[in-house]
Amino acid sequence: MHPILFKLGSITIYTYGVFVFLGLILGFFFAQREACRLRIDVNKFTDIIFWTALTAFAGARLLYVIIEYRWFLERPLEIVFSRSGFVFLGGIIFGLIPLYLLTKKHKISFLKMADCIAIGLPLGHSLGRLGCFFYGCCYGRSTSSFIGVLFPSNSAAGMLGEKVIPTQLISSFFLFLIFLTLFFLRKYKRFSGQLFVWYLWLYGFFRFIIELFRGDDRGTFWGFSPAQIISVILILIGTYIFLKKRRSSLNSARCIL
Repeated sequence: MHPILFKLGSITIYTYGVFVFLGLILGFFFAQREACRLRIDVNKFTDIIFWTALTAFAGARLLYVIIEYRWFLERPLEIVFSRSGFVFLGGIIFGLIPLYLLTKKHKISFLKMADCIAIGLPLGHSLGRLGCFFYGCCYGRSTSSFIGVLFPSNSAAGMLGEKVIPTQLISSFFLFLIFLTLFFLRKYKRFSGQLFVWYLWLYGFFRFIIELFRGDDRGTFWGFSPAQIISVILILIGTYIFLKKRRSSLNSARCIL
């Protein structure tokens, strides 16, 4: 764990922030590359991504505040000034709204844009999870196995005083695999939105499973963590898009016959 990358006088550069920044840059690069391949106007693409990302970060923060509302009721100023506290799935939920509205405004296919974002998102998220590891958040359950990591006592993961499962590193690895999978399959998709569907399925399924090994308590609803519930919703959204597209293609085939 190495939360502070370096210092420049009174300025502190945090490792978590650096990895999140790198994730944004690389994620945007690959998403833009896919947009160019699909002949989407670069200026329109950049405008949509900017506002979508801004709203997504706000949504990620809002969901964290909702989940940890008891802590924030005692320290209301931390809502604004705390450096930590983002829920990635909140970013997806709130980011989809401006994405849909802005694609309508610019007369661009929502599903085409979603495919572009599906390429860059897991790569950026993968780097962000490395930042989580260096910061000591989003940790796993206590373990005595060889994969266990003992974090410093001044971190959230180290307060337990025991080795924990490095769910951050596991998540980073599988997110990178999702990126590689989608990047390889992008030329073989059969309809707009297929990469987005695959992303929702792959990430939704993985996130549901990795939650079983998380050790940071974020509350439960009906025995499931908030992330697991949202993961199921993402899988259902992907299934809905897939079935709708499949029904549309079958209807088109009938018309031809």
